[in-house]
Amino acid sequence: MIDEDDTVDAPQLAPAPAASPSAAPASLPAGARLGRYQVIRRLQRGGMAELYLARHLAEGGYEKIVAVKRVLPHLAEDEIFVRMFLNEARLAAALTHGNIAQVLDFGSEGDEHYLVLEYVHGCSLHELLRASGKHGGVPLGCALTIVHEVAAALHYAHDKAGPDGRPLGLVHRDVSPSNVLVSYDGEVKLVDFGIAKATAHTRVTRSGTIKGKLAYMAPEQVRGEAIDRRADVFSLAVVAYELCTGRRCFVAPGEFALINRVAAGRYEAPSSVRPGFPAALEAIIARGLSVAVDDRFESARALQLAIEGFAEGHGQRLSKVALSEMMHGLFGHVAYPTSDALPALVPVVVAAPEIVEPTRARSRGRTTAMLAGGALVVGLGLGIGLPRLLADDAREVEAPSAPREAAPQEVAPREAAPAVITPPSVDVAPAPSAPVPVAETPPETVDDEPVVIPDGAPAGRRRPPRTKPRKPAPTSSAPPGGHEYLPPSRRPG
Repeated sequence: MIDEDDTVDAPQLAPAPAASPSAAPASLPAGARLGRYQVIRRLQRGGMAELYLARHLAEGGYEKIVAVKRVLPHLAEDEIFVRMFLNEARLAAALTHGNIAQVLDFGSEGDEHYLVLEYVHGCSLHELLRASGKHGGVPLGCALTIVHEVAAALHYAHDKAGPDGRPLGLVHRDVSPSNVLVSYDGEVKLVDFGIAKATAHTRVTRSGTIKGKLAYMAPEQVRGEAIDRRADVFSLAVVAYELCTGRRCFVAPGEFALINRVAAGRYEAPSSVRPGFPAALEAIIARGLSVAVDDRFESARALQLAIEGFAEGHGQRLSKVALSEMMHGLFGHVAYPTSDALPALVPVVVAAPEIVEPTRARSRGRTTAMLAGGALVVGLGLGIGLPRLLADDAREVEAPSAPREAAPQEVAPREAAPAVITPPSVDVAPAPSAPVPVAETPPETVDDEPVVIPDGAPAGRRRPPRTKPRKPAPTSSAPPGGHEYLPPSRRPG
């Protein structure tokens, strides 16, 4: 029987009664919200985090049960830990393997930092070892099946490459019974990739947490040296020892003594703990527990193949069906958790911007363009035509009509000044009385009416012909000198 006296850092996804509020005053109550998730009940509490059973309601009323790992408040204040926790969670979210609990989501909300995992309906290997100790231990075939599946998960993670094709170099650092989950259907899942790395950099620790993890660390890890994938192989060999023998591998009265035992690789041989233990299996475990890094299996895949070879040669069956039957024999039928007692989770509805149909949008665009074009035409007409119309009316008022018999016989060409375009809102000053010199360019005629091009006018731009009908030619002759006839009231002197 495993006598686990350590503080579990990574909680298990195991059904448990609701915790009393007095036991954990900082825990979240049932119905509390954490991001997009609603807490059903707390599952476990460790030195670094709490694990909650929660639910997430998606659109259409679809409900999904998940496990939410919440960083404890005293660690949430450590910026280094939080930053590394979220960074490692981002890496773990990229791992998709049948033997790794999938990271579904992670994030922060205020001072709360959390990690959302797929819910594994079962228990941790730590609980399985305790329960099986009362019934003679875990059958050898089931023990080998668990080790085989965890080795497959480790090999996948160790060889995982990033989007750029380069290996990520992931090392779990905390392969222990509390981080291996076994479902009632015989599935084996490894959890908490990278969490141990973030924990190692925190300034806040809890008494007993380090002691519980030291028993599964590789010798180079307890010495603070650089580690690689073979450190996880050592930890898995420790788990294999405990599964196959039902006893702890490294046991010592204190942390200092435990460090010395792990660093020296001092443990009881499996055959001395359980008589008749297969020698071939003992050799596999001993190679995985080698103190020298180069003497161990070079990868988790090598350890996995060694387990397969032993099972085939000694009549052991690696079967998830047998593992599921063992789980039901130990724990009976455990119903899948539900959230019937919780109030309905109202999803947050964000008002979407108004969507204009393409046809309406095009119609609105054309209408706007037409209105703008009409306004422009009207503005140009007022700015150009109105001043010219006002000038013509002024000239007609200024020169009253004379008797037809007194009109001159010939009309000399009229001197024209350059046209001035004035906005309608601006008063037009009367033209000066000084004579304006006639342009040197010979006048051009359109429909027998003289048109004068003023000096400085752009080339090719002419005054448009007048549409007002001409008066009939007068019968009287012009006075000598060719000047225009003036009525007696306006003659000089």
